[in-house]
Amino acid sequence: MFRFEASVIIAGNTNGKFGGKMKIISKLILGLTTACLITMHSSQAGVTLNAARIGAEDVVALAKFYQSAFGLHEVNRLEFPGMLEIMLNFGETVDAAKANPSAQIVIMPRPSNGLQDPVPHIIFNVTDIAATVTAIKAAGGAMDGDPRPFGNSGMIIGLAVDPAGNRLELIQPPKQ
Repeated sequence: MFRFEASVIIAGNTNGKFGGKMKIISKLILGLTTACLITMHSSQAGVTLNAARIGAEDVVALAKFYQSAFGLHEVNRLEFPGMLEIMLNFGETVDAAKANPSAQIVIMPRPSNGLQDPVPHIIFNVTDIAATVTAIKAAGGAMDGDPRPFGNSGMIIGLAVDPAGNRLELIQPPKQ
């Protein structure tokens, strides 16, 4: 269905907007994605990505968004007085998601949905970007513009925002 890859992107941006930095960020994304694919099986011994953590005022509602938009399943829940974290992962069933060794998405409390930062985001590899866009919108998310070709790479890139304001990137690889 969907394959999850996570990348961390650090870019200098003094005005708080992508503006003229979009080309640099896009090249960085392409480079990081390529590097991740090339080194997937040759990473530093003992180092793997455990999870990507995002926040929301309503943790349960945001978990439902990711379940609906991306087909994720809840695999764990940590509850303490005044704190709830929900862990999500890919799989055909809850048991398959629990057994999946890939990185999870962890949703944690955040005091306000108004704390968005445009650079950190979750990156999803998708096989059908149009279907993914439809699922995101149906689940309550929004697109930040229309998906578009990434130069002449054959990839299609889309930027989305979940209901809590977290940014998502969708990458559809070139058709084979």
